[in-house]
Amino acid sequence: MDIKIKKAELADSDLVFNLTKRAFQHYNDPSLFPTTPALLETREDVKREIKKKEILIAYLNNKPVGSVRYHSSDGETFYLSRLGVLAKYQNRNVGQRLINEVEARVKAKGGKRVTLYSAYRLKGLLDFYKSLGYKVVDLKEDADYTRAVISKELNTEGSEDDKEEEGYEIMGR
Repeated sequence: MDIKIKKAELADSDLVFNLTKRAFQHYNDPSLFPTTPALLETREDVKREIKKKEILIAYLNNKPVGSVRYHSSDGETFYLSRLGVLAKYQNRNVGQRLINEVEARVKAKGGKRVTLYSAYRLKGLLDFYKSLGYKVVDLKEDADYTRAVISKELNTEGSEDDKEEEGYEIMGR
């Protein structure tokens, strides 16, 4: 599988709008989720998002199949939102690749953590984030449903093994 990630530009706004609407259709059940911001946003909203946040688009074999958004107001904590992969292309590592790319870009900017909100009742989605090293750090009771606050601390200085090896001389030839 050939997955490529591209940063969205303003010219991609219709593509991002359509990907988001299609990827979030399973939330379109008022009995489960009275409001779903991803389904309520307009094309103009998406254009504003592209201007103020970074949006990444995933292409599987050159076909756009998912996207994600992220931003920071303090340079340390980055907020991930609207991670969505078209239903037909889920369970093919597309979401994982999008998150890995966000994490790499956040680290390159000196970010220390990635935080997101997810519906607490979607246990499969919570398990997906946990499998990538994220932890539920809080629950937020909103008027429409309970959201899990999920976060991952990013190691920006190398692994623990690297830290342990600092100070040792390299021996041998």
